[in-house]
Amino acid sequence: MTNVKISTVSEPSIEESPIGSYGTRWLSFMESNHKKLFRELKKSDILTEVARSVDKYARDYKNLLDRQYEQMYPRPCEDEALRKWKFTRDYYTDSEVMRERVLHPYRTP
Repeated sequence: MTNVKISTVSEPSIEESPIGSYGTRWLSFMESNHKKLFRELKKSDILTEVARSVDKYARDYKNLLDRQYEQMYPRPCEDEALRKWKFTRDYYTDSEVMRERVLHPYRTP
């Protein structure tokens, strides 16, 4: 009889999944402005878990803001107007996400 290795497909572990852009910005903010808390989180091995959590929290909020912006300001059809509209929407929503969700000293995921 031969030994057969059965492999299963599973969700990527927390260590394997990327942090994301908002999580990376949060890490930078924490390292620069909250050094003591940053060291504590790193020492307790939850820093990347909190960063991933912040990233998801921020992305969900950005999606909500994008939908709200589209309701308030309908998407134009012309190319140049559409380019300006997207730039303005992204600027507005990204800056709001940074102020409201990312630039805060979270302690738990």
